[in-house]
Amino acid sequence: MKKRTTLFLLIISLLINAQETTTKATYSKDKVSKITSLTFSATSVKDLEQINWKDVKSIFENNKPSENIALSFELDLKESKNKFKGKMEVSGETKNIDTLITKSKKNIQKLIKISKKY
Repeated sequence: MKKRTTLFLLIISLLINAQETTTKATYSKDKVSKITSLTFSATSVKDLEQINWKDVKSIFENNKPSENIALSFELDLKESKNKFKGKMEVSGETKNIDTLITKSKKNIQKLIKISKKY
């Protein structure tokens, strides 16, 4: 009985001490993460048609103007007769985001047009 009591007290003291450890999370306001690529994977044409381009632009707003970024779009129509898969990508500098978005819109329309044949 004395061994059980000692063992019980030992386990309790270890559990109490283990709970006292605290971890401090550090956050630095000076450090900004950069996003260099964004990929959209869609399983239907509607998903590609409903992309919010303002959100796409806002994702890259913390990048430096000279940093290279890439936008890629994938369409995987598993339910189609021929199981169509297509992918396109545009890349350039962050300062040219409007041009990249315009190119992406045109390429998505071409991808949708091709996919409707399948």
